[in-house]
Amino acid sequence: MDKQHKILVIEDEPGLRTTLAELLEINGYEVQTAKDGLDGFNAIIDYSPHLVICDINMPKMNGYEVLSTVNKRMSEELMPSFLFLTARVQLEDIKQGLKLGADDYILKPFVSTDLLASIEMRLKKRQTLLDYHGQGANQDSGHKPPAQQPTNEKIGLPVGEGIRYIKLTDVLKCEAERAYCNFYLTSGEKILVSKPMKEFEAQLEQSGFIRVHKSYIVNMECVETYVRGKGGYLVLTDGSSVAVSARKKEIVLAALGS
Repeated sequence: MDKQHKILVIEDEPGLRTTLAELLEINGYEVQTAKDGLDGFNAIIDYSPHLVICDINMPKMNGYEVLSTVNKRMSEELMPSFLFLTARVQLEDIKQGLKLGADDYILKPFVSTDLLASIEMRLKKRQTLLDYHGQGANQDSGHKPPAQQPTNEKIGLPVGEGIRYIKLTDVLKCEAERAYCNFYLTSGEKILVSKPMKEFEAQLEQSGFIRVHKSYIVNMECVETYVRGKGGYLVLTDGSSVAVSARKKEIVLAALGS
């Protein structure tokens, strides 16, 4: 992809701010920096970056306040992709960032390859959106958004003395529990199933689920974000989190990138 994209780094720690700028410039990006939240907000308006990397704990305006203010100011415009880069690891912090519309939440200390991969993925998605709108997509132009595939497939779960059929689109995740397993539904219901998780693995994986850990198979359509770490973990649409094993990390990143 064309690397001539503009990235704004909002970070109050001078050393890290310089390190990030150098990393991005080495990889071909045009970089602007800001030393605090207020400076960062003004730079977003003046510089019009394609992507913003923003700390959360900063003077004058914190990262949440920056994103919230940008949301209001650019409510009728295509906003830059927005990545939080922070040491705040609590699930509530992550959920707050996602609620405001952040595209990713990366923990400090970060891995350079992970950060660059996230940047490239977000810029590709933004460019796809720009290309679509640039074609004047509407009913008369002949350009339409990609059609959704039929999602009526069901999975049969042995419950009690019978079989309960559940739409796969209603399944959030499957959790192993010795000789049994639990199916968690998007409705909030949990179903205890009298068979091990491996009995359902093939059908689930054929339907877009991924085994992200020895104890979990996850519906990737229900992933809100991936928080990076040695393996990292996924935050799902119900607010729960699921650990990702280190050996499954690349598979998960590839799935999210697609």
